Amino acid sequence: MALTDIAANSNGTGVRRVQLDVKGMSCGACARRVQNKLNKIDGVRASVDIKTKVATIDAEGEVTVSDLCHAVQEAGYRAEERVAGTLGNADGPNPEPPAGPARESVSRTAKLLRWLTFGHSGGGASAPDRR
Repeated sequence: MALTDIAANSNGTGVRRVQLDVKGMSCGACARRVQNKLNKIDGVRASVDIKTKVATIDAEGEVTVSDLCHAVQEAGYRAEERVAGTLGNADGPNPEPPAGPARESVSRTAKLLRWLTFGHSGGGASAPDRR
């Protein structure tokens, strides 16, 4: 079920809320570019959150999801309608941290990087553990 179906305005004004997952944005300027392009469509009021990479749009009348996705594409990005129950950002859910030996390897690598970055310059860090 799409979020458009869930968030449809029930007061009879013909305004509905659509959420799009936008792919390819990497900064605030990207989000503003997409937001400005969407807001140029008559009957559309949009905001774009760069952190979640989600465009939230209140659309009136005959504006379709396809129209909205096409506008995002014209801005240079890709979009698809957000599906109910989707968690995480547009690039997929947040991965779980590794467990077991992989986690130990990441931890040792992080310690080594900290030591190389700060330890040799008098930052007070000690040499990395050698296990």
